[in-house]
Amino acid sequence: MNAERIYRLLLRAYPRDFRAEYGREMMLVFRDQCEESDVRTVGFWAAVICDVARSAPALRVEATRTAEVIMKLAAMLTVLLGAYDIVSAVVEWVAGSKGAIDGTYVLAVVLGVFASVLLLGAGVAILLRTPWSRQAARLALVASLVMTLAARLLFPWMSIFSQLIGFGLPVGLLIALYWPRRPSTVRPA
Repeated sequence: MNAERIYRLLLRAYPRDFRAEYGREMMLVFRDQCEESDVRTVGFWAAVICDVARSAPALRVEATRTAEVIMKLAAMLTVLLGAYDIVSAVVEWVAGSKGAIDGTYVLAVVLGVFASVLLLGAGVAILLRTPWSRQAARLALVASLVMTLAARLLFPWMSIFSQLIGFGLPVGLLIALYWPRRPSTVRPA
């Protein structure tokens, strides 16, 4: 094995996005180091391995931590907004019950409550971080989106804020849940 092939294997310790952005430059710097030093010495490889061992784990933790923190905040926001939406639907029910209530209004409120409960459940599933929780959160978000759409079609006077919560939040979370799963289109150096 030549030195560049060994170094390419060592570069796999870095996160994929980092390798895609800086891998070529790192290879160029490594080639320069190979020309200036003797690659057959233990000292050369000890310095290279120490550099990778010191920097790669920190970059991996940073990349993972950022995504996890964002998902945790989004999940907590989802739980809070789901609870708010449930209260809002109950208030809507009480406000509507003062006059004559027709079946479509009741159905729209019930669908709104179920959509909010599903939204709350999706937030809890994201926070649990078990093997099945991502899939459960996706299913709950899609079901919540469908129920919100049905409630909106039945009750067209839904508030703007309720529409933002009912449509925007599930769509945004679905994108976030699928985003890290997409493979990178840039091949590492």
